Amino acid sequence: MVKKILMIVFLQAAIGYLVVPEIMASDIDGQGLYAKHCVLCHGEDGTGKTDLGSGLGARDFNDKKFQAGITDEQIVEQIANGTEDKMFPFSDKLSSEEIHALVPVIRAFGK
Repeated sequence: MVKKILMIVFLQAAIGYLVVPEIMASDIDGQGLYAKHCVLCHGEDGTGKTDLGSGLGARDFNDKKFQAGITDEQIVEQIANGTEDKMFPFSDKLSSEEIHALVPVIRAFGK
């Protein structure tokens, strides 16, 4: 019985961790966050062809191969933790909800 209760609590916590930020993210201005935090490297068009972006090798969000090869959760992880020698982590600048709000903005470049 205790195992069942622990399992239910664990599942509810996991679901809350993954779903709640996405629900709250829908109330956040993802475009505004992108303009403030991402444009410098990735550009307004998402190509990464800015002075700083070209130097760092910023991803082109318009690239179909990139879009097809990455999950939303991997995008969240990459924004939060950055990438070695390329992208700074944003977990200390943006909340989890704000990071989740950037995913649809990044996905929109691939359409």
